[in-house]
Amino acid sequence: MNAPKPPTREIVIHERIGELRAALFDRDRIVELRLERWSTHESRVRWGQIYAGRVTAIDGRIGGAFVDLGVGEPAFAPFGREREAELRVGAAVAVRIVREAEGGKGPALAYEGLAPQGPCPRLLEDATPWQGWPGEPREADEDEIDRIDAAFEAALHTEVPIAGGGRLTIERTRALTAVDVDSANRETGGTDPARFARGLNLAAVPEIVRQIRLRGLGGLICVDFTGPRRKGDAEALTKALISAFDAEKNGGVAAPKTEVLPVSRFGIAEIARQKRRQALADICLDAAGQPTAETLAIEGINRLATSLKGAKGRTVTLYAPAAPLAFLEADPIGWRQDIADTIGGQFHLRLGRPNQTQCEVVIA
Repeated sequence: MNAPKPPTREIVIHERIGELRAALFDRDRIVELRLERWSTHESRVRWGQIYAGRVTAIDGRIGGAFVDLGVGEPAFAPFGREREAELRVGAAVAVRIVREAEGGKGPALAYEGLAPQGPCPRLLEDATPWQGWPGEPREADEDEIDRIDAAFEAALHTEVPIAGGGRLTIERTRALTAVDVDSANRETGGTDPARFARGLNLAAVPEIVRQIRLRGLGGLICVDFTGPRRKGDAEALTKALISAFDAEKNGGVAAPKTEVLPVSRFGIAEIARQKRRQALADICLDAAGQPTAETLAIEGINRLATSLKGAKGRTVTLYAPAAPLAFLEADPIGWRQDIADTIGGQFHLRLGRPNQTQCEVVIA
């Protein structure tokens, strides 16, 4: 009897001190990432949740209602040209989260009708961090933890290599995400400029779509391809992009709605992708693109935890820059208690050296 084939897609999760990391594997390759921090688990709403909320204001100019969910920022439920009669100030309504809060904007809602009897506001139906992925999650093994950690780190870098040579540069602004395709040190493709550009651009397409998925990018995304040189090149790129986005829906993945406009004669592709969740960069990086104090602190905590496991009674000291140290000392996520309950051992927190940018651990 033949052994059953392993699943094509798997949800693999790894919870470490301070955050839960989830990865969607497709044929043993990571194609999507999700991140949930302990610090915001109960202080912000999540895509897919359903709440009973209270309507606090109606604004006919923008065709929507503002709703108090009892958590985080006021949320907005559009009602279009005509408003349901029961949708009025003070009404208790059931709403589904269709876009999480981001960039100073509150969550976006879909109106589901009047809320059932009971307290309001309140959570009616929860959603997992891996909402929209097919199947049930399993815990990561040691090799998968390393792969997931590496994928998270790479997804925060601005430059990404293209298979066969070349690179993508991905930069975000308030208005859009810009993706630049550059030949870099690519050698494949021959000496003919037109053939070289076509090969580079087509090779870039799968990685562009993968990076959009990995990073959780949404809104307007503009891709600057190496200029198409021959008739039909722009059409080929457009078809390749559409096909790559269509493929993400296979296997039961609830993919965000995505529209790809025809690639222009200047080699510019415009992609409009539904926003649902916070992008990874919005969670992990500050406005200057540097790791936040919380991001650095969580890395430091987990290095500390690893060191304590092998300290064998010796004292472990975590040296941290000022901002992460302040986060660690305030302990808004209960990391000290978690270490005491699961690992134990003696440790100290100290201010790091001047100009130190990462947390460092010393065992003495």
